[in-house]
Amino acid sequence: MVLVILLESGGDKVNDNFVEIYTLLGTGSALTSGISATSSVVSLASPTITGVTSFADGSAGAPSITNSGDTNTGIFFSAADQVAITTGGTARLTVSSTVATFAGNIIVADDGDVGSASATDAIQISSAGIVTFKDDILIKDGGTIGVASAATAMTISSAGIVTFVDDILIKDAGTIGNATTAAAIQIEADGDIVLSDDLYIGGGLLDLKNEGSVSQIKLYCESSNAHAQILQSAPHSLASSAVCVLPTASGTLIGTGDTGTLPLAAINIDGGTDIGAALATTDLIIVDDGAGGTNRKAALSRVLTLTDSNAIALSIALG
Repeated sequence: MVLVILLESGGDKVNDNFVEIYTLLGTGSALTSGISATSSVVSLASPTITGVTSFADGSAGAPSITNSGDTNTGIFFSAADQVAITTGGTARLTVSSTVATFAGNIIVADDGDVGSASATDAIQISSAGIVTFKDDILIKDGGTIGVASAATAMTISSAGIVTFVDDILIKDAGTIGNATTAAAIQIEADGDIVLSDDLYIGGGLLDLKNEGSVSQIKLYCESSNAHAQILQSAPHSLASSAVCVLPTASGTLIGTGDTGTLPLAAINIDGGTDIGAALATTDLIIVDDGAGGTNRKAALSRVLTLTDSNAIALSIALG
């Protein structure tokens, strides 16, 4: 009687074990058709894995998760403490304890971010491919920035000096400046350059060329640039290469149309060239019309007229 009870109890225990297995791996009364096993491989058909999954510790023979019928595609765990996601026999992503290596492109969503734990949006890539950096961009000393056809388009030295291998282009009416004066230099659409402040030339020579007209320098007045005097070069027809030296003493330059005063000291008669001939009535002199009036020219013939009509008065005046 005891033996019968023990056998019955053992059978119930075995049956409970099978029910438990059927429940975990099947319908409760039969194993699921989605799982099969051999002596070394367990195969799952369209499995869903939840929770924490642990694999081998990196020793030889660590398991891999592969596509059904394709041993070249799947997740592989190696003895070198690495995991690789592989397609077509090529490891597309290999992750070790500290490094993730991609074998191809990395694609993020439109306007997606790439960053770090402290700055998750350090880099943003728009749908148009525009890359926006949240903060500074640093490259190595002497590093270069370029494009496929000009890899060294820009070189930045350890001292911060930037060298460009070719032209620098900015937008029409764009500006160049510094932290204090952002628009120190403006380049207009027609190529005119506008400086917001003084221009200093250390070389000591300013070549002012033109595009078919005489060169000019306009010097504006102090009130809203309302008026300007023009310093202009001689025309080509005069073939002039004259050097004009500015006066050593301060003063006002007098032009041909001015009515200003020319000091007598500025007229160096002693340094002039002698006429080399007898005076003639057609020779000219300068007279002050009416003493304190307008300076005018006069021929020496007028001196004869004066002496003829005022001979007695002149004789008395001369003693």
